[in-house]
Amino acid sequence: MSDPDDAPAPPDGPTEPDPTEPDPAPAELPHGWVRIGRRRWWSTWVGVTSFAIVFAALQGTSIFARFVESSAPSLVSLSFGALVTAALFGLVTVIRNARYPQPWVDLDADLLRAGRRRSIPLASVDRTVLSTTIAGTGVRVLILRVVAQEARVEFILRDRKDATLDPTSTAVLAEALRRTSIAMPMSIHDPSGRFARYNFPGHVGRDDAVALVEHPPATGDPLPAAW
Repeated sequence: MSDPDDAPAPPDGPTEPDPTEPDPAPAELPHGWVRIGRRRWWSTWVGVTSFAIVFAALQGTSIFARFVESSAPSLVSLSFGALVTAALFGLVTVIRNARYPQPWVDLDADLLRAGRRRSIPLASVDRTVLSTTIAGTGVRVLILRVVAQEARVEFILRDRKDATLDPTSTAVLAEALRRTSIAMPMSIHDPSGRFARYNFPGHVGRDDAVALVEHPPATGDPLPAAW
């Protein structure tokens, strides 16, 4: 048997953190308004589904260009089509960013806010819908839409670069969801709710929503919703 006194002494300085371990959550939840994630103008195009709108815009301008092709040089037609496509791209971006602006949470007052819109009580939030798309990089994008009668708020849980929310945002959002009234929708034909995930595709309950925020499933991992 070895002598415990012969064991190597622990290092004097702090040990280096394991780079493979996720960043720890804050020991204490912050006070006041906390920004959840960071939305930029291009965040609305985080999933490939949105790019289908651009594809449709290209098709529309292509058709339009054919009408003017006979009376204008092809270079002019192409330039006009590019301008129309850029204008449609910008218009959709503005509309999407206005509909789903930067979300904020105040746990002290139990409030949720999107952009400069009026705040709503967390208790008024009663539904969550999970949206998934496969980005061009092959990463599965996860978007959680929180729905109340007064507002719809969108949280990007995993983006096209496979990045997730920062630890503070994760902890605050998870706690905020715990204080909501989120529940799976019910059908009169399924009073037990056994088939709710199939009757209401994409919807998730409160516990599943919290789990999605705290541990966003990676590409290929199972999801708590059906489509």
